[in-house]
Amino acid sequence: MKGNKHLPTVLVSLVILSLVVSACGPAATPAPQVIKETVVVTKEVEKVVTQEVEKVVTKEVEKVVIATPVPMTKVNVCFSAASGTMSPAWYAFENDLFEKYNLDVNLVYISSGSKAASAMIAGQVEFCQIAGSAVVNAVVAGEDLVLIGGLFNTYVYQLMVTPDIKTAEDLKGKAVAISKPGSSSDAAIRAAIESLGLKPDDEVAILAVGSQPERVAAMETGAVAGTVVSVPETIEAKEQGYITLVDMAELGIPFQHTALATTRSYIEQNPEAVTNFTKAMVEAIALMKEDKEGTMEVMAEYMLLDVEEDAPSLTEAYDVLILGFLPKVPYPTLDGVQTLLTKRAKKDPKAAEVKPEDVTDLSFVKELEDSGFIDALYK
Repeated sequence: MKGNKHLPTVLVSLVILSLVVSACGPAATPAPQVIKETVVVTKEVEKVVTQEVEKVVTKEVEKVVIATPVPMTKVNVCFSAASGTMSPAWYAFENDLFEKYNLDVNLVYISSGSKAASAMIAGQVEFCQIAGSAVVNAVVAGEDLVLIGGLFNTYVYQLMVTPDIKTAEDLKGKAVAISKPGSSSDAAIRAAIESLGLKPDDEVAILAVGSQPERVAAMETGAVAGTVVSVPETIEAKEQGYITLVDMAELGIPFQHTALATTRSYIEQNPEAVTNFTKAMVEAIALMKEDKEGTMEVMAEYMLLDVEEDAPSLTEAYDVLILGFLPKVPYPTLDGVQTLLTKRAKKDPKAAEVKPEDVTDLSFVKELEDSGFIDALYK
């Protein structure tokens, strides 16, 4: 509208000129008093016309503003496992919640927490739904990562073993499988072994094997005696004859299992995008708690399950994970982060100098909680 800033003045001037010409009449009667009277009328008309023109211009500007869409913010979002704990990001993506909050999201799968952390550090992805342990380890190493949300704030694994393992003593001298050092499966299996009174590495070997299906396959071949399995794969593992030696959810240990992460530098440069990402995720959580069928369909798609044939597994995942563990107000757990730092300090003394507040930023969830945004989702 810069080229039209003088439009009201031009229109008013033309109207005034027209009124003056018509008021003056024939050239033979140029009476001074008539001219004076005409000037008074013209000022009144000028005021009225100016007001009307401003109204018209304002309406046209409003039309332009309304019709002009706000540019979408393009972001890459990753998830670091193909398990039910990753379902909030899947649901948000499939139900256009990111788009609702002005984010053009490219959702990508990165097969471990440590790899996903590296991708964020390298600037390849802006946000990730990730194992909390991967972020903690990166921060201890001096990298620019931060947790902005906590989705699963305790262990949701079960330590499952081959049928010949009946007691903790039976596990001594055997090997168990994890995905990768520093991953959530690594942290969880160490906690499970310790809960049995055994020493990880010394009394029970820990082998990096790969994804959860690959770890279960290693049990089938006899390469390992056990691994940690999350819902709903626990049902299938039990059907294959494996047994639960430790149900880690029953331990009640605070643990940042699955979280939302980004970098502090991205927060500084794009605070609005971080707020919008958080809005999309908390709305996904609210909708999932009311949309069992839709949530199970999304889980089936990303976990390569059949909605009908695998209904028992999907139902278990929904009831345990979404209704049982997924919080309405997804703060990272400071106690759970401390659990990870304490474990890390046994291998890396620098972890003892890091505080949970160094790893987390609670402000975005707090803003949505304090403003009533989250409460409104449940009304």
